[in-house]
Amino acid sequence: MARAKAIPPIFVIFGDEEFQKIQSLEQTLNHLLPPDVDRGMALSEYDGSKSEDAGGPQIAAVLTDLRTQPFLADRRVVLIRDADKFVSAHRETLEEYCAAPSPVGTLVLECRSFLKSTRLGKAIPPAGLLESKKLKGDALIAFAMDRARALDKQLDAATATLLVERIGADQGVIANEVEKLALFVDQRPAITAHDIAELVGLTREEVIFNAVELAALGRLSEALTGWRQMLAIDKDAIYPALGGIAWKLRTLLSAHQQKTAGGNLFSIAAKSGFYNRQDELAKILARLPELRTARAIADVAQLDQQVKTGLRSIESGVEALLADLAAAR
Repeated sequence: MARAKAIPPIFVIFGDEEFQKIQSLEQTLNHLLPPDVDRGMALSEYDGSKSEDAGGPQIAAVLTDLRTQPFLADRRVVLIRDADKFVSAHRETLEEYCAAPSPVGTLVLECRSFLKSTRLGKAIPPAGLLESKKLKGDALIAFAMDRARALDKQLDAATATLLVERIGADQGVIANEVEKLALFVDQRPAITAHDIAELVGLTREEVIFNAVELAALGRLSEALTGWRQMLAIDKDAIYPALGGIAWKLRTLLSAHQQKTAGGNLFSIAAKSGFYNRQDELAKILARLPELRTARAIADVAQLDQQVKTGLRSIESGVEALLADLAAAR
């Protein structure tokens, strides 16, 4: 069987950007082994970080795999992950393999680093050297915009810049955040700066705290929207919900007590998580008097007991709690 000229005998996927490497590896395997190929029959994988005695790749076994006709497939692929040590130990043998490769096998090496200027690097066709480099500046902004576009969402340059400034330059993190934002905006066509301010970088607890604050301010629709969107994105967020709600309510109860003792509202706000938002805190304290706040804490404890005994779900219980806070006078 003749080897297709466009397919190098060896692919080396290397570099310092893990997300790009994962993407390159996935694309390479999809190219070599199309969806109709049973990878269980055509793909051999080795962990290059292991020694030969511990099940790591042996050069003789790798070459045998490459030269073995695959069953029900046109090509056999041998993948070695963390292949840096393997390459260093068998560089000359790999050079010889490039000169006389198997017509039915392709070797894929995933490495942290690889010098293209070496004899082995020069022996591998350029199409087989897939380097992943960290993006910077405009290229990183364009990457975020492209990820949004792939999800049928608009993300302009200014908003993408804000996203990168908030979460950093890791492409995997950016891709994950763009995906969460796409879910967050739901049917809206564009991701906005407001969406980023609402979602990106917030912990589960912070989203829960925000929901309690919004409900206590009488903005039930916003509180429920934030709570439901978080659950749609992160199902596990439901578990710390009651603890977060109780903590926030106890903070408000403490604020009441400090105010009664003659404390300064600006100082109380700073201590209660309302820094420079003393007006919001004052409105919440007015809508939720001290006795009402204490009763809300008891309601959370009661809901916790109901959840543990199977009498109520956390989802419906939290929504009822938020509705009750929003209705307080």
